[in-house]
Amino acid sequence: QSFRRTDSMKNTETAKQENTKDYNLENIEPFRPRPHFEIDNRGVWWINVRTDKDGDIIEAEPQFLSDPIDIIGTGQDNDGAYYRIIKFKDKITRQQKTAALPQAEIGTVQGWQRLQNFGLVIMSGRAKRERLADYLQKEGSPTAFTITDRAGWNGEAYILAGGEAVNADGANILYNGDTSQKDGYTEKGSLKEWQEQAARYAENNSRLCLALGLSMAAPFLALLNEEGGGFHLAGDSSKGKTTAARLALSVWGDPETTKGNWDTTPLGLQNLALARNDGLLVLDEIGQSTDPRKIPQMVYSVINGVSKTQGAKDGGNRRQKTWRNLILSTGEINPESLIGDRAQWKAGNHVRLPDIQAEARFGIYDTLHGFADGAKLSEHINQATAKQRGTAGRALIRQILKDGKEAAAQAVEASRARFLDTLPPMEGQARRIARRFALLAAVLEYATPITGMRPGAGEAGVRQCFNEWLEENGTGNREDRRIIEQVIAFMDVNALSMRFSDWNVQTVNQNHAGYRKQEGSINEYWIVPVTFENEVCKGYSPRKVCEVLHNHEWLKKADNGRWQHQRKRNGIASRFYVLMGEAPPDFDE
Repeated sequence: QSFRRTDSMKNTETAKQENTKDYNLENIEPFRPRPHFEIDNRGVWWINVRTDKDGDIIEAEPQFLSDPIDIIGTGQDNDGAYYRIIKFKDKITRQQKTAALPQAEIGTVQGWQRLQNFGLVIMSGRAKRERLADYLQKEGSPTAFTITDRAGWNGEAYILAGGEAVNADGANILYNGDTSQKDGYTEKGSLKEWQEQAARYAENNSRLCLALGLSMAAPFLALLNEEGGGFHLAGDSSKGKTTAARLALSVWGDPETTKGNWDTTPLGLQNLALARNDGLLVLDEIGQSTDPRKIPQMVYSVINGVSKTQGAKDGGNRRQKTWRNLILSTGEINPESLIGDRAQWKAGNHVRLPDIQAEARFGIYDTLHGFADGAKLSEHINQATAKQRGTAGRALIRQILKDGKEAAAQAVEASRARFLDTLPPMEGQARRIARRFALLAAVLEYATPITGMRPGAGEAGVRQCFNEWLEENGTGNREDRRIIEQVIAFMDVNALSMRFSDWNVQTVNQNHAGYRKQEGSINEYWIVPVTFENEVCKGYSPRKVCEVLHNHEWLKKADNGRWQHQRKRNGIASRFYVLMGEAPPDFDE
């Protein structure tokens, strides 16, 4: 038998041999066998001792405990929990695998099941499992590991969603998170082939530039301390939205297996985001969501990047998990239209996930690069990204580390500042969205050696998307604009209807909304509070609506500075909100 002792036993024997020369051989006690573990290519063994018939202590027959399990270190995760790091050979692939075994599970049913799920044979006898539990806890190397369930930057290493650590040489980092899509985050083909067969078609195609920019800008979120966010690409079916998503995903791996979708639970979406921390999250076909009403809250939670507070078994709360992503969402319609309630898709949602129309000149494309139509170009890109993938993202990380993370961040920030300097003045919400466009443009310029596109092409594509977004949404506060539009819609339907009675009419109809009063050259609309708060303000705070309408010189304040005016009729005082005219002055719809 070809046994080898565990590291602790070997170290003891080596020390004895090295120190023999320092002692008189007559004073050295004879070697006595001691109980110990040994491991060979067949498994882990327990070697006990026994007394033979002559009274000598000898080694007993080895007891087989399990398949070979090497203990290569000890690790601790973000929550402070300890692990033993094991290495074993997969029975099918014959490849060496490394895994983190929670120390708290050793000796429990959970622990044995985990090892058996790895394909390892674990003997069933109680005494043997107790011995194996001792082996797993006490033996092996003391090398320290960092355990993380979050992808993205970890020191100078970048962990992909599948668990691969780019530039982890010399760093003992082990990913212990979701590996359900591990096979998708792999390389195929070469970077040059990806440039020539896929990335080159992003030139002069603004929506492809936007998608590539989201994919490559994601690792810069942490470097620039930037918030997460994304864009929703909306347009009819078969226009090329999914092709843009596939091109973005091919930066990191296989588009088919790494693509997410909206048909998931809030918790499932958070797990996807955590596994793609500092990375791209693609959510295809928003129309497939089983409950569109949950979309606003899902967008808030995943882009805010903080998990729910949960209690711990031993008291207190678990440490909250955090992440940052850039998101590319697609669908035939935008989230606001899908939900069917404009007020539910608030300005905060729009800032986090503004929508861009997918339609350009030829479906999603501005130019066809010699192809007969958009469908032929989409087919080519889809086929190319299935064969050439995963190389660009790794090359980008290596370029960032070669330049130095701080220097790379400074270069991108300087480029973004130049982009922003060319834009018109914008208020807070529009400015936040503009900064995201500028980030994508800046990163595409930084990554020209990776994409192979000519300098300026990426920025030009992103700028075109921004200009179209700006023309659609304006430079102001989106929530204020939505409020004004909502009140205009109410007045368009009701201002001249029977719901508003003339000022001096004594009787009113059942669906009474208020009074119409001639005041100089305009009509004032005195709206009863219940109608104003439930219909005019629907989905928004009445206080917020009053402030917006007053700032646009549409809502009239009372002399006492309050929002409501008082009117006495027949000795009874009633309160009203007063709009001056059917529409606000000088509002650009």
